[in-house]
Parts: sequence; C-alpha cells; structure tokens
Amino acid sequence: MTKLKVGIIGLGGIARSHCDAIAGLDNVEIVAVADLFEEKRNEYMTKYNIPRSYASHTELLADHEVEAVAVTLGHQLHHRLTIDACRAGKHVLVEKPMALSLEQCDEMIEAAATNQVKLMVGYTQHYYGTSLKAKEILDSGQLGPLITAVCYMSKNWSFAARRPQYRSRYHGGGMWVTNGVHVVDRLTWMMASQAVSVSAAIGTRAHYQASDDSATAFIRYKNGLAGVAVAVGYADGAPNYECQVICANGTLRFSQHGSKYIQLGKGDTWEDVPFADPPTEMHNEWKAFAESIEQNIEPPTHGEYGRHIMEIIFAAERSAITGNEVMLQDSHAWLHQKSGVPVTTRHGWI
Repeated sequence: MTKLKVGIIGLGGIARSHCDAIAGLDNVEIVAVADLFEEKRNEYMTKYNIPRSYASHTELLADHEVEAVAVTLGHQLHHRLTIDACRAGKHVLVEKPMALSLEQCDEMIEAAATNQVKLMVGYTQHYYGTSLKAKEILDSGQLGPLITAVCYMSKNWSFAARRPQYRSRYHGGGMWVTNGVHVVDRLTWMMASQAVSVSAAIGTRAHYQASDDSATAFIRYKNGLAGVAVAVGYADGAPNYECQVICANGTLRFSQHGSKYIQLGKGDTWEDVPFADPPTEMHNEWKAFAESIEQNIEPPTHGEYGRHIMEIIFAAERSAITGNEVMLQDSHAWLHQKSGVPVTTRHGWI
C-alpha cells in the first residue's frame, strides 16, 4: 500500500493529536517534523518513530519525500506557512482558525489552486463520531424539516496556561477566533446552508487580556433559517459543549466533550442514540484528507468553506463593535465550487 508521506510543522500540544491520529492509519505516515526546539523535535521523533527533523519549515518543505504537511503553529503563522507549503508543491492541512483576515484566506486558496495541491482546514467538529451521527440523522429526513439550532462551547479559558499570542486579538487570539470557529462550523454544517448575516455581542468579561473571552452570535442563513452560536471562556464554572437542533418532527442534541452523547427527542422523551466512536478524535479528519489527495476530490472542510467560517467570525466582530447586523460579503448570492473536481460523499458542506 502506498502511504501518504507527511511532515508536521510546529510541535505544540495539538501536534500530538495529529500524530496520534496518523499512527492509527495504514495509508499515512509521518516522515519529518519541524520545530525551533531540538528537545521537542527529539521527543516526537522518539515517541512516533519519525526519521527526520528540521529546525525550520523551509528545510522541511525542501524534503522531496514529504507530500503533505500539517500546519500546527500559532494562528498568526497559518497564512505564511500555508502559502510557502503550497508553493513547494505540498498538500496542506492547516489548523483552525484558517487565517486572520479574508485577504489572507483568499491568498491561501489561490496558492493551493495555482500549485494544484489540496487545502483543508482542521475543523475537527466535522469528523467526530457524534457529529457524523447527528448529521446522518438530520440528512435522513426522519426528523422532518430543520427549524433552528443552538451550539455552545462554554469552558474554562485556562488563562494562566495561555501563551501571550492567544490572549491577543492582534495575533488571532481570544475565545471567539480560537474556539468560536468550532461552534460556527458545527452550527453551519447542521444548518445545511450558507450564512447571510450576523448579529453578535462579543466582549472581555472574565479576564484582563487584549482579546475577548465571550461571544453570542445570531446567524441568519440563506435557506431562511437562523441559529445561535455561543462561545464563552469563563474563569470558573462547568462546561457545556452541546449542540441542540429542533426540527418539525423531533429534536436532537449531541456533545463530544464533557459528556459524550447523542440523544433523540420523540414523544416528550430523550433517548440515547449509539454512534461509531473513532479511535482518536482526528482519525476521520486525517482519513478524509488522505482520501481527498488519493482520489483527487475536494476535501470536506476545503479552503472556500474555511473562508466562509472565518467571514462569519469577522462579521460577528464587526457587529459587536457597531451594534448592527452585518451582511456577509456574498450575502446576495450563493457561493459556488471553483475547484472543478469531484466531491466527497461524506462530511460535505451540505
């Protein structure tokens, strides 16, 4: 079996999740890592049996064996590293958030298209066993037409452990950009539509930092429906990661973290629904990325989709500042596929 040969750029905490997922796949292997710190490089090489390491991403991108990379460094670096990787002819799985502006997102999409490589954004909510089962139930039509949905991510911000760049909005930090992307992604996927406008309240209420720690966004969609995304990084409390979906003929709620469950509401009662739980949280994500490269199909959370989620995020910030509902750039029309390649039958945008 031919294996996709991967390089990991940046060996922070999230890199472990990527490496654990790849270790469980037969068709993907890590052949190189890059990080400034030699001690960190040696740690990963030993733990995951990785043959080579580099002190910079430019050295790794010059490695001809590397076919694809995971960009797992700070938010402010996603744009530059992704473009460098695309220009080096490498497929890219970039961590969320995609970038710090729509202009940066556009440049990343263009770099991937110009160099004929795949670009996928690491929105993990698309690939959890709970999310996939919830989407399957909604797509089956058994609950009838969807009416509305509310998605939460309320958790401890862990302020003391946050690196300075993640406390600063200038560098792409704060609860809304850091974790709100997950909530907006999950909500948008369940709503099965593209957003048209956002009205939001965003602020810093629990911490002294140069970024937000709480956000509530009311998002209108082009199918005529609306949903709510709540992202709060409190100083103390109990977590809530639930997504609640109300349909004409039933209700649905599910969560991946805290308590892991899917429950179906019928006849005024909630019943647990079984679901397939992958061996690691990023298992399905990496499986889908490898599949998109092998079959030359559009990745599930591709560049255009990643950009759309960021446009919602940025529009919510503008709404919070101005106190007005903000129309998205393409609010008057439906976005369309530009890649000209087949699409996956699983995890898709709609």
